[in-house]
Amino acid sequence: MTWTRHVLHKIEWGMLTTKIKQLSKKYPLQLLAVAVFMLLIYAIYVVMSLRFFMQVGENKPVALYLQFVKMTLLLLGAGIVFSRHKMKRQEYQFFFLNSAMQSVSFVLCVYFFPVLFCFIMLGLLFLPILLGLIISGVTLSFYWIIVVGVTCCVLALYTLASWMLIRIGVSHFISKTKEHLLLHTLGFVTLGAFVFLLFQKAAEMIHVWPSIYLIFLMIFLCAGWFWLKGLAACYVNRMFLQLKVEVKSFSYQKIRSHSSFFTHLRQELVYFSRSAVFKEQGILFLFLVCLTIGLPWIFTPAETGWLYAFIVQFALKEILIMLPLMIGREYHLNQRAIFMLNTSKGAYLLSRILFYYTMNILIYFVYIGLAYFMIGVESEGHGLASLSILLITVMAACVGFVVKISEFNKLFVIVMMIAVFSMLDMLLVQWLSANTQLLSTAYMACSAAFFIFIYVVMLKRPVLR
Repeated sequence: MTWTRHVLHKIEWGMLTTKIKQLSKKYPLQLLAVAVFMLLIYAIYVVMSLRFFMQVGENKPVALYLQFVKMTLLLLGAGIVFSRHKMKRQEYQFFFLNSAMQSVSFVLCVYFFPVLFCFIMLGLLFLPILLGLIISGVTLSFYWIIVVGVTCCVLALYTLASWMLIRIGVSHFISKTKEHLLLHTLGFVTLGAFVFLLFQKAAEMIHVWPSIYLIFLMIFLCAGWFWLKGLAACYVNRMFLQLKVEVKSFSYQKIRSHSSFFTHLRQELVYFSRSAVFKEQGILFLFLVCLTIGLPWIFTPAETGWLYAFIVQFALKEILIMLPLMIGREYHLNQRAIFMLNTSKGAYLLSRILFYYTMNILIYFVYIGLAYFMIGVESEGHGLASLSILLITVMAACVGFVVKISEFNKLFVIVMMIAVFSMLDMLLVQWLSANTQLLSTAYMACSAAFFIFIYVVMLKRPVLR
């Protein structure tokens, strides 16, 4: 217990509070704006959810329980996937190898705060349903409180154990040092779907034998604990082995060309194919597609249209912003390497802007095309949408040059960019919607202004010519 408290208090809580203090000192106004924005979004969500709940009148406990299990698996899975690099820190390795702490306690301490954050988000997500039940006069029984609490513990253990099992299996059969994010995620989703189907089948006995179901949960909890305990030592060993990062061989002959423009384009393509950030965005895109396809099965046509617009305006924009945002970040990180290229400003910047603009166009039209064929949602104004995507691409690239993007401020920068771009786009459409040519000119002029600002102000050395 002493080592457990030390990890939670000294390492995990210490790093979390340090990050919060650094961000609050560096970005006080931005944090306040993000907090206000998130509160506004959550207030809209609570009102819409309450209205939908009161209209539908869904108060079947088993159906609500299965929805809870589904969302818990989704949130826990996303939290564990995005915190997968936590154990690849040198301080964790140093502490574990120089302490008497057991592997299972060490793993639980490392993933404690990500799992706790997921449960907090889950509570905020289901708060409108709880309020709707209270308003409807439904009393919460002590049985369901115990069942929900035990279910949370079971799902936390099984999602963590499933992720550990997949990573151990992939590292054993494919590579011990290389991370295969897509393969890990696919295996993890498959096991999560199996766990949900098991809960869906077992929940049928609640109507007949509620006490038997509770006993089943307790057995499941014990089995999950022993499963996690058996995998912990091997998982910690595999994660520490992955600290020895496999260095990929790279030949400059592969990207040699007579044109500096195509040289930079091929360099960016190589970087794009190897970056973990872009793999994460690909997984997020697939999740948005699956979520959009499932909307008509849960919501009414009017609510499906509203939620589809919400996804396009916020979730899809996050992907469109994140990709070009990395241009400026890589510029700040790799200045010496860029200096050795002795390249021109135009070839360096234009190739990357066009590359990410093409990627954003492809992502947008693939998404709306799938939405049209799967759920029948039509979209208009594709030409103006292409120019709007050009503006958001160049604007995101400009922000990446102006602000030094890090893991601390990446989320806040993206949220602020979504808010600022949405406001700018709304103002342009409101003022110039009567004249399509004038609106198109405004989009192109704003994009050119951001591009010129990067070219003239931000690109100095190491870009020489």
